[in-house]
Amino acid sequence: MYHYKGAGLDNVYLQNGYHKAMYGDEEIISVSNIEGLHAAIAAELVEKPARLTGPELRFLRIELDLSQKVLSELLRVSDQTVASWEKGVTKGASGPSELLLRVFARERLLNRDGHVSQFIETLAHLDNKAHERLLFETTSDRWKAAA
Repeated sequence: MYHYKGAGLDNVYLQNGYHKAMYGDEEIISVSNIEGLHAAIAAELVEKPARLTGPELRFLRIELDLSQKVLSELLRVSDQTVASWEKGVTKGASGPSELLLRVFARERLLNRDGHVSQFIETLAHLDNKAHERLLFETTSDRWKAAA
């Protein structure tokens, strides 16, 4: 069994899928299909029944290729809040923030169709201006917002 630390998590072990070799006096470990391994780790984290820890949040953020600033904008929290979660200063994301991160990561990392994550990104960048009036029109088979 190999204790894999490449994900930044202390609790990941590999039963197989790695190869040990000697390079001079040094033992080298080669892990096959690291992208697949990281996808499997992400799937476990997204589906786990307990709250995500700081390092787990950080792992998902890095796998999503997001900065703390961008993640904070998606979750509508400060980038300092994300940093506090990841460092363990606070107990990690909870409630809507954790739920949204899990949904976003599940789709972006595992399904890759992009519809939910695109919607989340759109919502994160709303201008927060109140609409004075909502205007609708009917077509032959349904109502829709008027242009």
